[in-house]
Amino acid sequence: MLNKLIETFAWLVGGLIALSYVPCLLGAIVHAVGTFRLLVILGILSVVAYLKHESRPPSAGRRRGGSGAERTPQIPKGDD
Repeated sequence: MLNKLIETFAWLVGGLIALSYVPCLLGAIVHAVGTFRLLVILGILSVVAYLKHESRPPSAGRRRGGSGAERTPQIPKGDD
């Protein structure tokens, strides 16, 4: 139990250390490329992704996940 807790805590600390590098990396990218160019690149990528998503052929009609065709329930014959 204690080992599992220590292992989870180590993963959490490692993840936080890794996340602390994200702002540094983003700052380096913005500094190297420039803010305006970065915004233009992101805008172009957004338009391309939108057009790619819209150009997909429509999917075939999906079947319902029901139990199949509806049927009239069969009433058991009585001994009348």
